[in-house]
Amino acid sequence: ISPLWFPTLFASALTVKKSPKKPNSKPVYILKVTDYHVRCRVVSRYAVTTVQSSVWNQLPITKEAAFEVDLPSSAFISNFTITSNGKVHVAQVKERAAARKIYDAAKKQGKTAGLVATKEREIEKFRVAVSVPPGARMFFSLSYEELLPRRLGRYELSLGLRPGQPVQNLTLDVSITERTSISFIKVLPLKTSRLLSNTAQGQMSHHPTLQQQNGVSSKGLNVDFIVHYDVDLRDLMGEVQVYDGYFVHYFAPRGLPVVPKDVIFVIDVSGSMIGTKIKQTKQAMGTILADLREGDHFNIITFSDKVHTWKKGRTVRATRQNVRDAKDFVKRIIAEGWTNINAALLSAAQLVNPQSTSDRLSSRRVPLVIFLTDGEATIGVTAGDAILSNAKKALGSASLFGLAFGDDADYLLLKRLALDNRGVARMVYEDADAALQLKGFYDEVASPLLSDVQLTYLDDQAFDITRSLFPNYFQGSELVVAGKVKPGVKDLKVSMSATDLKKRVNLENDVLILNAEGNESADSLKTDPATRLGNPLPHSPVLSKDVRFLVLFHQYKHPSYLQMAHLGFYITNGRGLSASTQGLLGMLKKKCPLPAPSPTHLPPTTGMQKTHQKVETLK
Repeated sequence: ISPLWFPTLFASALTVKKSPKKPNSKPVYILKVTDYHVRCRVVSRYAVTTVQSSVWNQLPITKEAAFEVDLPSSAFISNFTITSNGKVHVAQVKERAAARKIYDAAKKQGKTAGLVATKEREIEKFRVAVSVPPGARMFFSLSYEELLPRRLGRYELSLGLRPGQPVQNLTLDVSITERTSISFIKVLPLKTSRLLSNTAQGQMSHHPTLQQQNGVSSKGLNVDFIVHYDVDLRDLMGEVQVYDGYFVHYFAPRGLPVVPKDVIFVIDVSGSMIGTKIKQTKQAMGTILADLREGDHFNIITFSDKVHTWKKGRTVRATRQNVRDAKDFVKRIIAEGWTNINAALLSAAQLVNPQSTSDRLSSRRVPLVIFLTDGEATIGVTAGDAILSNAKKALGSASLFGLAFGDDADYLLLKRLALDNRGVARMVYEDADAALQLKGFYDEVASPLLSDVQLTYLDDQAFDITRSLFPNYFQGSELVVAGKVKPGVKDLKVSMSATDLKKRVNLENDVLILNAEGNESADSLKTDPATRLGNPLPHSPVLSKDVRFLVLFHQYKHPSYLQMAHLGFYITNGRGLSASTQGLLGMLKKKCPLPAPSPTHLPPTTGMQKTHQKVETLK
């Protein structure tokens, strides 16, 4: 995320930075936040969030204050403005290093500048401190954007509500629009901390009153509003969407068999792990080992200044007895010594790359290394470049997933190791929920479905592709490819090759592009689909004054074995209905005499669906 810089001096604020009280000093007054609004619109997994706040200095003196917003670490700021006395001040977005220099220089000169800096639990904090003259009103508007990743079979949208005080006019509005039907949507309870939990039930008001806010805290809301949802993707080749000459391909096939894995757990047991961290690691490992499938093979490596392998020279099948023995081994782990990262990686490589190539080809198990450490290399090979080179040569086709436990871990090294070796790295924060964090990450990679996935776009229809080769596709995740598409393309020819449970799979299919004209922006999705088709329509009857009903016949040009022509029944304008009946009502999977509408004029196949249930057939 790039920091922001204001070239001119502003006066603006949200909450006052209090100074220590002196004996017999008068109470410290804060500026009044009169309005606080969070609005988020998700269109096809892409979220645009705007946080707006209005502040009034009702005091007779100038007060300094700070405007703060929590940003997801994967988000970027697209706009920030401050409005004062009818004048709008627009921030500039700068590259991080350059912005830091400008920010420091501006602060020295007494100018107002904003910076994205402090990181906390996958969150970046944007903060700008300014002064508000007596009687002045300031209006802030910050917008940021992010692509929601799919993990564990769902997308997660997290929005912070932190106005700093109870607010009379506080609102939060979320809309979700997906072209394929939404299979479920769930609002979690308000979270007052970022610790993970095993529960996910509850309800909340989108427009809490002052009384409701004070019921949470007299200092105002300090919570996260979290939404989980998923979509239905019936096409094995996924979904392709086009906007203004650019395309995005979402690939997330369902219903595939899980491929067994060779998983090596590499655990740092150096002296710095003593205490809570080693206890939480043992707790997580006990749960993870219990979740191994019997077709999986595994082994455990512990390392400090020495490396110890539980079962020498091989992985073992995850039988009940082997899992029990592994749990006993984990319970006896003692943390002491230095940290030899290089030796641990080479030992793991020997287990996932057996001497006999034929053994690897016949087993068809996916090789994974899950590497956890809480520090830096302190003994043996300690140079980062040497460790990277050695690991790259030794690990071969294995995927390495790095877990940096705490702030002292060499997270940069783990990220480079994962990038070089077909994996990803993740921070594990030193909190009470560390064991749940570890288990949650393992769950993301526990069920490989495909490996060495290659997505190819034929006939030179697409170009400037972001990425088309993926080492693994895990259950509950999603592979995303973006690029440019030639004008006038109505069917994108996609070829997919990958390795599944038994063999190498090669598929080729035409994926329908709904917006082949390339002139439709995300804003146009606000339009009622029936209106976009042109009213009146014979297949868009009006059920009542404020309810419009849309029937579409869906037919595939080159259907895969998972596709079937069907009628889709949709509510496109449901102001007269309850909130639980929006979106896809159901489908009739029978041969239908209705002619198919022109594919280039098909509307999005759903609006917002706010129910957990869906009618599969309509009589």
